Amino acid sequence: MVESNPELVTASWSRIDAWLSAHAPASLARLGPPADPAAVAAAEEVLGSALPAELAASLACHDGIEPERHIFPEMDLLSVAGVVDQWELRLQVEAELFGDDDDDDLPPEDGDPFWHRLWIPVGHFQGDLEVIDMRPGPGRGRLGWVSHDGSSSFDGAETLGAFLRALADTLMTGRQPDPGRWDDPLVSPDGELHWWGMPRDAEGWSPAPAGIPGT
Repeated sequence: MVESNPELVTASWSRIDAWLSAHAPASLARLGPPADPAAVAAAEEVLGSALPAELAASLACHDGIEPERHIFPEMDLLSVAGVVDQWELRLQVEAELFGDDDDDDLPPEDGDPFWHRLWIPVGHFQGDLEVIDMRPGPGRGRLGWVSHDGSSSFDGAETLGAFLRALADTLMTGRQPDPGRWDDPLVSPDGELHWWGMPRDAEGWSPAPAGIPGT
């Protein structure tokens, strides 16, 4: 059973923010402020359900990240508005492809559907989505990847909290929890953090230092 842990999300963001403040303040400035509770409530009205607890906890720390900045590996975390926009867009595409039959949300015999209303977008990268799977069952609350072409993967049991903890651990210790999972993070002379391999304008970039001075 996948276990939700909103406290882990909040604690991980606290560690990430502290590291960014010390080593990459320009990237820290690209994180959104805490989400407006009214915007969260409005989003839940559209989705027809409460946000997953870990996503709500993350949005209470930062309402997403400026897109295409590559501050984090694997995805750009979405704002509240981005969560709703991507969810509605996938429903629209599904309706255009398959019609409005409610049965389209049900998993077909040979795998996952093109889209499911209980997949809640968390992050976005080049048309693909990282989602929290809120379908009933033992995998409820896990992260999964849904491609723009409708293919999907829910092989693991990682949660948003575990993902953020892995990022915080990497920044604080200089060691990745799973060797080779990501490119090693880099920092620029003007305080930008970058996780997606060597930037094109990489002059002066250096490996991200581990931990926080004086701690």
